[in-house]
Amino acid sequence: MQLVRLTQLAVPVVLAPLALAACGAGEAAGDAGMDASAADSAVIEGPDYLEQLDTVAQYDSLAADVTVKYLARVDGREPLVDADCLFQNSRRFPFHAQFLRRVFPEYSDLSFDTYVEFVLRQATRRAWGGALEWRPRVTHPLSGQAGIYVYYAYQERQPDENLSVSQLVELDRRLKACAPIAASRLVFVPSVLEQEVHVRPLVPELNAAGVAVRFPADLIDRDYEAYSVGESYGYLHVIPAGTAVPEDYGSRDVLVVEGAPPDISTLAGLISTLPQSSLSHTNLRLRERGLPNVLLARAYTDSRVRDLEDRLVHVVATETELTLTSATLAEAEAYWEAHRPMVGPVSSDLNVTALEGMDTLTHEDAIAYGAKAANLGELHAVLPAQNRVEGFGIPFSAYRDFIVHNGLDANITALLADPQVGTDRAYRAEALDDLRKDIRNGAFQPGFFAALDARLREVFGADAATTFIRFRSSTNAEDLDAFSGAGLYDSKTGCLADDLDADTVGPSHCLSAEHRTFIEAELARRRAEQTAHPERWWVADIIADLEDDLTDEKTVADAVRKVWRSLWNLRAYDEREYYGIPHTDVFMGIAVQPTFVMERMESVAVTHLRPDAGDPLYRVVSQLGEVGIVRPIDPGAVPETLTFRRTPAAPNGMSDVRVAIPSSLSPGAQPLYDTAMQAQLGALLFTVHDHFAANVYPQLTGLRLDVEIEVTSDGRIVLKQARPYLGVEP
Repeated sequence: MQLVRLTQLAVPVVLAPLALAACGAGEAAGDAGMDASAADSAVIEGPDYLEQLDTVAQYDSLAADVTVKYLARVDGREPLVDADCLFQNSRRFPFHAQFLRRVFPEYSDLSFDTYVEFVLRQATRRAWGGALEWRPRVTHPLSGQAGIYVYYAYQERQPDENLSVSQLVELDRRLKACAPIAASRLVFVPSVLEQEVHVRPLVPELNAAGVAVRFPADLIDRDYEAYSVGESYGYLHVIPAGTAVPEDYGSRDVLVVEGAPPDISTLAGLISTLPQSSLSHTNLRLRERGLPNVLLARAYTDSRVRDLEDRLVHVVATETELTLTSATLAEAEAYWEAHRPMVGPVSSDLNVTALEGMDTLTHEDAIAYGAKAANLGELHAVLPAQNRVEGFGIPFSAYRDFIVHNGLDANITALLADPQVGTDRAYRAEALDDLRKDIRNGAFQPGFFAALDARLREVFGADAATTFIRFRSSTNAEDLDAFSGAGLYDSKTGCLADDLDADTVGPSHCLSAEHRTFIEAELARRRAEQTAHPERWWVADIIADLEDDLTDEKTVADAVRKVWRSLWNLRAYDEREYYGIPHTDVFMGIAVQPTFVMERMESVAVTHLRPDAGDPLYRVVSQLGEVGIVRPIDPGAVPETLTFRRTPAAPNGMSDVRVAIPSSLSPGAQPLYDTAMQAQLGALLFTVHDHFAANVYPQLTGLRLDVEIEVTSDGRIVLKQARPYLGVEP
């Protein structure tokens, strides 16, 4: 069977929280851009739809990256149209409501709410809606045959919307009758966590009725994926499945893990059995150094791993395979010495004391505020108001004054002079932990907090005291031309009203009723996930953070001190050692901005890649809700990868727009950005890239930017960071 696919890895797992109807989120987003794509649909080959699928050629004529959307008749209900099934041309019509509006005149003014009533809700459903996907490497759970057609059934997320055994049997039989090509290979897969939890105990009954079932975690259909190619030497250590990665590993260790952590100290290489976010901080740092980082689904049972565990190894990762061989200490030491990078001293200006606004900061101010804060000023200068962040920077001098005021400069001098800190990593970790505790317990220098309070009220207005404020690390040892330092330092959230209430009792005064409801819903969902999947060790940490969000105070004073103390994180210290950056040169600035809460999506874009002789390629990696990209809290969630070419002559300056990998949290693998949002995002990225290339980094030939993006709860695309991208080409 010849089915062309762009996706090399697609693993639906769970649905992230959104203030949209479950499974309708993608449809809702898509509706916003329907008319904009009308002209494009006319040039896509193939029929608008077919009522039956008898051949591979017919399936291929409708498929968008091996996926075909369907609508099917519901027994005993008035059908939407006079047909048992409609298999829509999913390249021309990515969304059900769009398809119905364009193809059937009686639905030309169909609203999205009406679509939800017709397809997603039990009481009013007139059609089953979902998607078929061809999975060539996954086996049928009943027959054992390799190659299956997965089908998803869309529904609302409330418990009373879950589909019964009889309904799933009806849908299964309907699709088998309408798609003979798939009949013997058809397998139901839940599309949302609530559906998965509901269906798991029903599997024996469904199997007895002829309905084959697999679950999202079963759909890992590729044994190997290289996120960063290269070679290295290190000691191979296996972290057992279901175990968090400890911090006592360093630049001479290669780790085998179940799920890659969102952040990690310097390593020689990483092998995970679950897919990774390609733009996580862990991934960026390993890619920046050209160190091996791969998915090896069977790593825990791989004979090479078993034979070489806890031994010194030579590891080589290419695009197609991983090589692990035993190594001698002489070979390893020669490699380490030859490949040690050197950044050297970094600069700072400690005479600047102003809490400078984003409206006046420029990249030239990085020497006093750090590149993150300074580049936010550059973004502020070129972006529309709705697409930028407002705020101000706290300079390096404030951190220096705090350290001196509390006498901690002597502690730092003693720590750096201690020879055991340099040779014993466990001892170093304990010494740094003691220093961070001293910083967190330190007192602010006279006048600092009063000035910060006044500036917060000046910049954020009457609601400043009850607005969650984000304090983001901005050192002089990150976001550099030749060193990103991604994820080394911490950013924290504070609420000014919590500082002023004369107690330490939560919850935070900035926690709104709407935000509380949002967190409670996510907490309930994560607890259900933990019950259904006790092996997902990371869920416990997510639950703990959500519980803290509901109960804890979040003072501004504590947030500032936590950011300052993160200058002495173990991973940051090790990274500076690795790159030869003197610790005494490094100072912490802070970028201050409102916190994004209940955001719809987070993305990281890389601009102006040149993988070939064609137009520049832009890559956007995105995930729903608050799962995150740069520090994903859920290592089992696969983000969407959207790519497009920058082609000035094309509409919106974009061509070859495609979702190469769908989000595992998106119902039915729906695209996360609709057509209109893609065009808006492209325009913003083009503006930012051109400005930074001409005015910020003119000395960097072939500049590529790493841009962090939020889609806010009210649907705005906000660019919240830009720095040079130092990774390899895709």
